[in-house]
Amino acid sequence: MKKKDYLLIGGLFIIILISFIWINLSQGKPSTIAKVYHINDVVIEVDFSKNTYQLYPQKVDNNYPKLIEPLSKEGADLAFVMLGDFFIGDRRTELIIEVDFDTKSIRIERDETPKQIGVNRNWYNGKGLPVVSLPNKVSIRFEQTNDDLDGVI
Repeated sequence: MKKKDYLLIGGLFIIILISFIWINLSQGKPSTIAKVYHINDVVIEVDFSKNTYQLYPQKVDNNYPKLIEPLSKEGADLAFVMLGDFFIGDRRTELIIEVDFDTKSIRIERDETPKQIGVNRNWYNGKGLPVVSLPNKVSIRFEQTNDDLDGVI
């Protein structure tokens, strides 16, 4: 290899390293509000900064979501039951969503889908990819509050 090759490879490596560091350090403030979506509708909203939650009736059945006792002994403070879009026979399946205010985490504790991908994701605190149960069309995402807007045009 020639000297120019080493300079080119070294320059590319430095650019990639600086980009990686910049992307990881510019994430901003951590999100404090977790929203559980069924299709595109917010069903459960949890505010970890105030330790509060808000339930919104599902379009498929106004009796859901429901507050229940947490199933696991892993520190969950709240648990909710909601309906998904996965059917067993002619019945919609239920999902159990658990919330832990101590660790500011949320998860799908139980559902009846075949591969349990949303359940296997375990506790989610806003870092990484959102929790998704595709057969149920349910997703959990952390979002920023709009309290710190400088102005609206």
